[in-house]
Amino acid sequence: MTLAAFFPFLIAALCAWLGPRLGRRTGYVAAAAFLPALLLIPELLGMPGSAPALEVTRWVPELDLHLAFRGDGFSLLFAVLIGVIGTLASLYSVAYLSEHEKFGRFYAYLLCFGGSMLGLVLSDNLVALFGFWEMTSVTSFLLIGLWHTRSAARDGAMKAFLVSALGGLALLAAVALIALGGGSTSLSGLDLSALRASPFFTPALLLTLLAAFTKSAQLPFHLWLPTAMEAPTPVSAFLHSATMVKAGVVLVAKFGLIFGTSALWPAIIVPVGLATLVWGAWLALRQTDLKALLAYSTISQLGLLMSLYGLADAEGRFAATAHLLNHAAFKAALFFVVGIIDHETGTRELPRLGGLRRALPVTFAVALLAALSMAGLPPLGGFISKELFYEAMVHQGPLYLAVAVLGSTLTFAYSFRLMRVFLGPLRAPAGAQPHEAPPGLTLPAAALALTALAFGLLPGMAEALTRTAQTALNFGAYGGYLSLWHGVTPALIATVLTWALGAALVTQADRVGDLGRRLTPRTNANTVYYSLTQLVNVFASWLIARTQGLALPDQLRIMLAATAVISGYALVRAPQVFHPFGDLPLGVLPVAALLVGGAVGVLLSRNRLTAVIVTGLTGFGTAAAFLAFRAPDLALTQLLVEAVTVILFLLAFRYLPGVRDLPRTRGRYAFDLTVAGLAGIGATLLVLSSVRFLAPPISPYYLEYSYKGGGGKNVVNVLLVDFRGFDTLGEITVVGIVALAVLSLVRLGRRGRTRTEPGAPPPEDLAPDLPAARVPVTQQERP
Repeated sequence: MTLAAFFPFLIAALCAWLGPRLGRRTGYVAAAAFLPALLLIPELLGMPGSAPALEVTRWVPELDLHLAFRGDGFSLLFAVLIGVIGTLASLYSVAYLSEHEKFGRFYAYLLCFGGSMLGLVLSDNLVALFGFWEMTSVTSFLLIGLWHTRSAARDGAMKAFLVSALGGLALLAAVALIALGGGSTSLSGLDLSALRASPFFTPALLLTLLAAFTKSAQLPFHLWLPTAMEAPTPVSAFLHSATMVKAGVVLVAKFGLIFGTSALWPAIIVPVGLATLVWGAWLALRQTDLKALLAYSTISQLGLLMSLYGLADAEGRFAATAHLLNHAAFKAALFFVVGIIDHETGTRELPRLGGLRRALPVTFAVALLAALSMAGLPPLGGFISKELFYEAMVHQGPLYLAVAVLGSTLTFAYSFRLMRVFLGPLRAPAGAQPHEAPPGLTLPAAALALTALAFGLLPGMAEALTRTAQTALNFGAYGGYLSLWHGVTPALIATVLTWALGAALVTQADRVGDLGRRLTPRTNANTVYYSLTQLVNVFASWLIARTQGLALPDQLRIMLAATAVISGYALVRAPQVFHPFGDLPLGVLPVAALLVGGAVGVLLSRNRLTAVIVTGLTGFGTAAAFLAFRAPDLALTQLLVEAVTVILFLLAFRYLPGVRDLPRTRGRYAFDLTVAGLAGIGATLLVLSSVRFLAPPISPYYLEYSYKGGGGKNVVNVLLVDFRGFDTLGEITVVGIVALAVLSLVRLGRRGRTRTEPGAPPPEDLAPDLPAARVPVTQQERP
């Protein structure tokens, strides 16, 4: 399992190097990255009888941080699903991508994305789970924005990242609360009784739901998923069927065993899931872009899965797991089909396409199987899992069943709307000569469509796969089973009603379209998102103009005034206790005189050069003070800083304003003197009041253990490297980032040559696109 999670990252580095050399053939190497995940199949087939395997790699044992991967039935089932879809997506990409694509970058991002998702589903440690969760957000951002010269791609990537980052913060807080309440960071090691009795239980539950809803695009966080279709089609198939959008579903499925005992859990999830089912299907019915239609259908299907897992009972978990498999099969197949249509005709717009069954008979057959499964028609797997969904909703009450029928009716209608591109007379854009796609594009889609058919014709196979997760999700005692015929049941009656209503919507498509346009609200999730982001931009611009745009003296006045206020408030609130310093060594007095002399000298300077040199005296005086107090390391560091500062001053000398160029009135002099005096007095008193120990000093510990534990006689060096090594690493990282930023700024000042990538549009084609980035790009919910 550890290899399955990390092998894609290793191959990603290899693909980044091979991409420019092998071109599209890099996809074959990328497909091998999921081999360790596929090797989990024998272990999965041993479920549910076998005990879950646990692989632990120690990281920071003192903090209970380690990489732990647990192979229970549900985790293995999802890992294998990711492996299968990831392999097919990689192979599909070989034939789909153009010769001018940056293959190294694409496959590296794709594999890091897949590895993050594998780590997420297999992780047993909450901290690692959060880490992989965030990595899926980052890698999906890179994949959605792969074609970053397009404003829509930039907008989609940013929107997806902002929404999922909000959920990531919620998950981080939830993980901390769960670990505190449950007494462990291990999912399998949590004390559930203690967690449920702790005051952290309800906040952790709500934060977990926020994270799951944002990741799986539940209302009102569904806005990011349709714009994620700006990613290449193989990525969309991978993302929508087996990876990122299912992360929230995985979280609800796994954490339902923790929070499912609370009435709040189903009371929130089930209504939100059903509302998402209906609203997503309604929006899908109104789309003219094939990928947009599929994107909204994914939102709808995720709502269905959420409502079933949210029931937190055996029946719901069984039905949800069965539908999870079916959805992965038919949704990935349909995305591959849309990719074929786009590849062969150059468009995905429904009004411009028709009659493609004659030119693409194999693709038509594949699309028909997948679409019928999505619509819930026999003998496909989607029909069986929809029957289970209805059965679960029957037991919840008539209102739940009515909403389920409404959502499924809309699903039926948009599935047939998708198939309109194959019906009627042949219609395609001028110049396009659609013909059957090469096997590299057709075979992955066909394999998944046949799987959807096999799940229907051989329900025992689908049930066997579903039952592998029964121990992990606690539905082993549920007696339901998968079958095409359960007799005349309320679920079957609801199905017949669905078909009748769906057929009516299909035959009255024009009237339904008119009704949709009349019912379109002016305010939706996208308009709210763009309003909020615009408000933030306006506020940020206002704040920067009011602060960073000020003259240097005004900025200094603000900083000194803030120092005076903060230190004064601290002195008022804190106990006024000043401890004596004891006997000061006489050798310090010359240093103190040097510091004071430097400060006064700056005030009396009449030219810039003198001011710079005298300013350096305070720094070198500080270094001398460190030396006097036996801190040669700090003294050396201070000397280096001062030397660099003086050099920078001299480099920028000719750009500095003259001392006399800053006229001040007598009133401004008095004001500046008052502010500076208050800041100085406040800071001095604050330091004096802080020279006291609230706890025993820790310096004797370092003096004693620097040599014993760190093997060094220089305490400061041992402290930096051994005792606070990660802190030092963080500081070095920050310094490195700053250095890179400075280097980038310096390079910006150079006049460089314009490099044109092969196949890239000329600059004049990019120019009209730039203004579009400043305005809302897509009003997804508008017709």
